[in-house]
Amino acid sequence: MREYIARDPKTGKPLHAGRKRRKHLDLAYKPAEGVWDKIPLDRILPLARGDIELEQVIWLDKERLMRQPDAIRALPRIRGSNQLEAHAVLETALGSLDTRLRIAGLSSLPYCALLNTENLFEHLHELLEDIDSDVQKAAQQCLITVAPVFPSVTEETMRRELRSEDKARRKSAFTALKQVAGSWPEVAELHIDELIREEDGELRGMAAALLSRLAKHKSATLWDLIGWCLQDEAVIVRRHAARALIPLADHAPKVTQIALEIAFFDDDEAVRTSALKASQKLDPNSFRMQRLITDGTRHPDSNIRTSCIKMLPVIMVDAEVRILATELLQQETNSDIRTLLEEMMVDDSLEGTEAEKNAYLAPAEKVEMDEGSMALPPPVVMQAEKKDEPENPSITPDSIRRPSQDEIFYGEDFDDGTDDLV
Repeated sequence: MREYIARDPKTGKPLHAGRKRRKHLDLAYKPAEGVWDKIPLDRILPLARGDIELEQVIWLDKERLMRQPDAIRALPRIRGSNQLEAHAVLETALGSLDTRLRIAGLSSLPYCALLNTENLFEHLHELLEDIDSDVQKAAQQCLITVAPVFPSVTEETMRRELRSEDKARRKSAFTALKQVAGSWPEVAELHIDELIREEDGELRGMAAALLSRLAKHKSATLWDLIGWCLQDEAVIVRRHAARALIPLADHAPKVTQIALEIAFFDDDEAVRTSALKASQKLDPNSFRMQRLITDGTRHPDSNIRTSCIKMLPVIMVDAEVRILATELLQQETNSDIRTLLEEMMVDDSLEGTEAEKNAYLAPAEKVEMDEGSMALPPPVVMQAEKKDEPENPSITPDSIRRPSQDEIFYGEDFDDGTDDLV
């Protein structure tokens, strides 16, 4: 099986979606199951060509008769050397006058095109404008299925259907473009880039509604598209672009900050509300956000003023907040915002309660003790002298012997009888 390679319609170079393309097809991209799956392989082509009219099969314990449209739905089962013949049969069915065969061929086209795309998408291009409404619906569903897998070969068809005056066709084309945005963001960006240049405001709005789906895709083209849509004259376009800023804030915060400078001061309240939600996801300490918050405190919209004023304590110290709150209070007319500003002007360290004042006091410094000073001797307890009784009742003043003059002069030892006092 040849792998289909999507190419840029302008340069012809392969498109890259920022990730490796899966080699195997998505399991969901396969034909729907039905009674035609019970047709034997060797009977599919003869029945699809019309060589035989009926084929009997057993489905859900019941006998069923298969006809030519059923065999055409079973063509994706053909493999090997019979693929070229199956392709020719499918082309014949798509160009048939029988409505049933054209519808059956459209149901098999997405899966047979994986093997051979020759002339199949030309038929799809024509059948989207078929005179039969049932065929048109089948072709629209076929486009939704094949657009994400074959973005290049369906480019012209998508371009026409997106601008169709028929609302049903336009709606199905935008549904297909949503699928393309998930698989090939670059292709979706090319279509949106062209659509937002159209004069039809509704068409530009439908294109801008897809920007949120591309927010995860880090692309300079996408950022330009959001910026242009935020400055569009149609309010519906600006609203969709502002909604895209909310998911964009998670993936490209710096770009979102630049876009907020436009969306914050838009005339439409819905645009400003989306911008406010996006700003709450960003870091308020960045220089650009600080300036944006400061400017927002004087914004005409009371919701934006309130939100920005509440963020002032995050980006400023208490003294700066009180100074700015005093300035804003002089020109503020909203009673709720005035109350908020008055609360910010109060200095709790000077005008607060005793507990609030104590909260601003610095704790006492910890005194470090030397190791030597940790072991102090026990305190000495002084006792009052007793004048009436001597400390040792066995010793009296008369019992103490006085040294003689010879003992004092010659330094001889003598016993004064006071050893018992020690």
